[in-house]
Amino acid sequence: MSSPTRRDFTIGLAAAGTLAASGLAAEAQGARRLVVGIPVTPRSLEPLREFSNVAWRIGYNIFESLLGIDYKNGLAVVPALAESHRRISPTVIEFTLKDGVRFHDGEVMTAEDVVFSFGPGRMTGDKAPGRAVASVFVGTVARVEAVDRRTVRFATRTTDPLIEQRLAGWGAQIVSRRAFLAAPSFEAWERNPIGTGPFRVKDFRIDERCILEAHRDYHGGRPPVDEIQFRALPELAARMNALAAGEADIVTEVSLDQAANIDTMAGRHLVGGPILNLRALVFDKQHPQLADPRMRRALSLAIDRKAIVDGLYGGRTVARATQMHPAFGALHDATRPGSAFDPALARKLLAEAGYKGEPIPYRTHASYYTQQVQTAQVLVEMWREAGITVDLQVRENWQQIYDTSSPRGIRDWSNSILFQDPVGTLVRLYGPAGSVQTVTREWTSTAFNEAAAVLETSLDVAERRRAYNRLLDIYEAEDPPGCTLHDLVMFYGKKRSVNWTPYPVESMDFGPGNLSLGA
Repeated sequence: MSSPTRRDFTIGLAAAGTLAASGLAAEAQGARRLVVGIPVTPRSLEPLREFSNVAWRIGYNIFESLLGIDYKNGLAVVPALAESHRRISPTVIEFTLKDGVRFHDGEVMTAEDVVFSFGPGRMTGDKAPGRAVASVFVGTVARVEAVDRRTVRFATRTTDPLIEQRLAGWGAQIVSRRAFLAAPSFEAWERNPIGTGPFRVKDFRIDERCILEAHRDYHGGRPPVDEIQFRALPELAARMNALAAGEADIVTEVSLDQAANIDTMAGRHLVGGPILNLRALVFDKQHPQLADPRMRRALSLAIDRKAIVDGLYGGRTVARATQMHPAFGALHDATRPGSAFDPALARKLLAEAGYKGEPIPYRTHASYYTQQVQTAQVLVEMWREAGITVDLQVRENWQQIYDTSSPRGIRDWSNSILFQDPVGTLVRLYGPAGSVQTVTREWTSTAFNEAAAVLETSLDVAERRRAYNRLLDIYEAEDPPGCTLHDLVMFYGKKRSVNWTPYPVESMDFGPGNLSLGA
């Protein structure tokens, strides 16, 4: 599958035309509207049901947490729904809520809403719909108590060096207790949840669109537009066409080779770049050809990451040979090489493992990540050159990729750096509560889980560094659950009249202070 050329834009005319035909891209009388072309919609708008690149993109505008991250100023943790907080003990932290914050339904937020958001009905109960996701993101929270209407206390199960970052991140969003309980079903709630963000849900249709409207009582000031329309246009050609025709103000997941095409569009330009997310592969050790860790290590050693970055991304991202990133601060070690490109060692390991060229399935999504299929094709060729036979299988959705009715082998993934710490990626995703071990069940490791427990609870930097390096030893060589490729990129095509700054994360902030529309 190749990227669209200027001539290929005609492929997307019908899809892009539906924006205008449905009236969704037209300006209402006196309304200010932003249209964003995206490849797919999330399946749910409830943060505790889905965490994905596309869910974060939309959910950032609907929900807020007690604390936030300032992406324009060094990823500092800053007040959000709480005006202040203080540590009472190593395991107890107290928050004072902002006064007068209103939910989308007009109700004033109180400490009871915070308690409910983290309570058994939504998050912690055995049958709570958000239990699985919550255990990954805020699993160290033991209890939440309302002291008074504007004061709430959190107690953690043990010391947690990252509790402030957890409460500023995904899974910690505050929802309306009254609205949640009034919803006729959880399925109805997750299509139209009530938060405190600058926009509320107006219309959500899976695989079609998500329309948000301005929250007029937003505590952070008047939203800059009256409506945001996220429109699903799976083909890049359709998104490019919508941008060229003026039917979309911003389009996402643009491949770098489309920069020249965007430059020919009057009043359009390309923005974005690497984000805090590691493009990765996951190996299912249940597959007979991947049971031997030497096979999985060989797959990683056969990858020339620099060639991928230079060839597909023009050098505009960073090759990553392991789960190490500067965002990890004191735990970052720039000298650790990770899984360097070493096809000779890969072949040696293949021979030791007794590999005879049996095919290994590799499932990739047709259009989820930028340059996804192109990257997969390059990987298959690199593996072929090392003597590994890989059967590339392009799927239309993630359900097909995760399907267990036929043998799974390799799949695509991305690992968001949710905290400025490896707990936010390596432990969150591959650890004892992570989806690789608990949901997809592709891999498990007792040794990994033991080191993860130290990293999650220790306050000693030296001890945490040792635990982190132990995790990396397992991830890279001893028993690899997968491997990293490069920093994920997010390139956007947009109208120059749209004054919007992309953050180094998946979210798209369209609130006051980060968006304005010119003439």
